[in-house]
Amino acid sequence: MEETIAAFAKHMSDQHASANTSGAYATDLRQLAKFLHAHKINQWTAITRDHLVAYLVALRDQYKATTINRKLAAFKRFFQWLSETGALANDPTAGLSAPRVSPERGEPVSSTDVEKLLSQITARDAIGLRDRAMLYLLAFTGVQVSEAIALDTTDINFERQPVVYVGRTKKSRRPRVLQLDPATLDALREYRDAGRHKLVHNKKEHALFVNHHGLRLTRQGLWLIVTSHAEAAGVKGITPQTLRQTYAASKLAHGAELRVVQELLGHASITTTQMYRPARGGDNAPRSRAPIHA
Repeated sequence: MEETIAAFAKHMSDQHASANTSGAYATDLRQLAKFLHAHKINQWTAITRDHLVAYLVALRDQYKATTINRKLAAFKRFFQWLSETGALANDPTAGLSAPRVSPERGEPVSSTDVEKLLSQITARDAIGLRDRAMLYLLAFTGVQVSEAIALDTTDINFERQPVVYVGRTKKSRRPRVLQLDPATLDALREYRDAGRHKLVHNKKEHALFVNHHGLRLTRQGLWLIVTSHAEAAGVKGITPQTLRQTYAASKLAHGAELRVVQELLGHASITTTQMYRPARGGDNAPRSRAPIHA
C-alpha cells in the first residue's frame, strides 16, 4: 500500500501540487492505511465505501470537521486517481460527503496573507487557472460561496461593462451587481479562454466553475480548494468566509460608506454589514492587483 501512496505523491507532484499538499495527502493516506491494516485489509482494491464511512466516523472523536474535510479531499483525489488508472473498478468515495462546517466568523486576514494565497498558484493548467480565477473573485468582490458556484458563463460580459449579476440562490433571490477589478477580470478571462473548455465535457453544462469531472462545483468543493491553497501557502485562518470579511473590512477601512458596503455584500440588513469591521489598528486590505498577463 505504501508503494501506491508513493506513486500517488509523485503523480500529485507531476500535476504541480505543492510539496506541502502532496506531503499532507500522503500522511492522510498512511493514517487510513494503518486503520485498514487493523481491520485486516492490506490492499487498496479491497476497500469499500463502508470501510471509509467507518474511518470517517472514527475521526470525529479526534479531529474537527475542517480537518476531516481535508482528509476526505485527499481520499477522494487518491481513489479517483486509482479509478482513472484502472487500478480500481469503482471509486469507494463516490457519494461520500464531508461533515458540515459551521460558519464561524473569524477575524479578517492581512493583505500579506491574501497576497501569499494568490501568488502561490503557479500552475498554468486548467485546474490552476480555475483556482486562481475563483480566488481572485472571492478576494476582490466579497462574493458568497453560494453565489460563486451558482455563476454561469453568461453572467460575465467580457465585451462590455465588467460586471457580473448574481442572486439566483435560495438565500439571495434579488439580483445584484459585482464590480470586477482588472486583475480579477483578467484571471476570469484567462480561465474562460484557456482552462474551462478542458474540464467541461458536456456542452449543456453552463456553470462557470466546474470540478475535474466537468460538473458544477459544489460548496464543499470550493471550500476545500480555498483551504487547500491556504495550507499550501502557509497561511492560517483563510476560508471563503474570511476572504469575504476581509474584503468588507478593507472597504470600510478605506472610507466606504456603510450603505455602499451593504450593497456590495448583498446584505438585506445594515446590521449584518456592521459586523464586518476592520481589525483594530491594521490595514487588512487586499488591494486590487495589476492585470495578469499570460
